[in-house]
Amino acid sequence: MKDDFSADVFRAVALIPEGRVGSYAQVAELSGHAGAARAVGNALHRNTDPLRVPCHRVVCSDGSPAAGYAFGGPEKQKERLKAEGVIFKDDSGKVDMARCGIVIEDHPLEPFLPSDGRVLFLGSFPPPRARWSMDFFYPNPQNDFWRIQGLNHFSDAGHFIAEGGKGFDCGKIQAFCREKGLAFFDTASRVCRLKGNASDEFLVILRPADISGMLEAMPLCNTIVTTGGKSSEEFTAILDRKGIAGIAQPPIGGYADIRIDGRDIRWWRMPSSSRAYPMKLQDKAALYRKVF
Repeated sequence: MKDDFSADVFRAVALIPEGRVGSYAQVAELSGHAGAARAVGNALHRNTDPLRVPCHRVVCSDGSPAAGYAFGGPEKQKERLKAEGVIFKDDSGKVDMARCGIVIEDHPLEPFLPSDGRVLFLGSFPPPRARWSMDFFYPNPQNDFWRIQGLNHFSDAGHFIAEGGKGFDCGKIQAFCREKGLAFFDTASRVCRLKGNASDEFLVILRPADISGMLEAMPLCNTIVTTGGKSSEEFTAILDRKGIAGIAQPPIGGYADIRIDGRDIRWWRMPSSSRAYPMKLQDKAALYRKVF
C-alpha cells in the first residue's frame, strides 16, 4: 500500500510545471489522497529521482521551503525554484503562492437546469473569475459560444453582446436559454489549475460533475453536447465509471446514441468555442447548428 501511495504522490508531483509550486496538502489531493499532507512529505523523502519527480516544487502551505528538503536543504530548494522563475516574497523568503502556486477550486456556479430543459451543454470548467463579464456559463468575452448562438438563432453574432459592447447580456442569455430549454454545467465540479490559468492542457479534474443528478432534474432532456476536447474526454471517463464502457467519442460535429440511467441520450461532440481553437466562427456555428 505504501508503494502505491508513493507512486500516486510521485505522479502528482511530476504534473507540477516549471515555475509553479504546490503545497503538501495540494499534492495529497492531486494524488487522490486528500488530507494526507504529512504522508506526502514522508513519501517525498523516499524520492530517488528528483529530475522525474521534481520534489523541489513542493513547499509548505504558507510558501516556506521544506525544512527537510532531501536534496540539499531549504536554501538549495529555494535556489532551484528561483532558477525556474518562481517568485519569492522578499521580506519573508516564502514563495508568492498567489502568483506561482497551483490552484485547487470548486466550481463557482450552480448548474443551470430549467425543469423543461432538453439540451445539456457541458464545458470543461470556467476560466478564472478575472476573465468573466457575467456570472453565467461561457463568461469570457473572448469566448465565442454566445456569438455562435447569436448567429444560429438570430443571424447576428452580436445579439447577446451587452449594451456598450463590453461582455454579454446575462439576463438576455438566461431568458433565451429558458425559452429554448438549454441547460448548462461542466464535466468537472472540482479541479486543479496547474498554471492558474484557463488552459485545458493544464487542468486536472479532481471531482467529476454529477451527470445523473442533472438528468434527474430534467426529465425531458435527451441531448448532451460536450464543447471541446477536455469536456469530451472527461465525459467519456464519466461514462466509463458508470459502467457504460466502449463508447467511442463521436467525431467533432458528430454524435453517438447512448443510454444513461435508463434514458436514451444523443451525445453531440462540438468544437471548443474558445478563440484559441483554430476554426472560423462561421464554421463552428455551422457545426453547432446541427444540434438543433
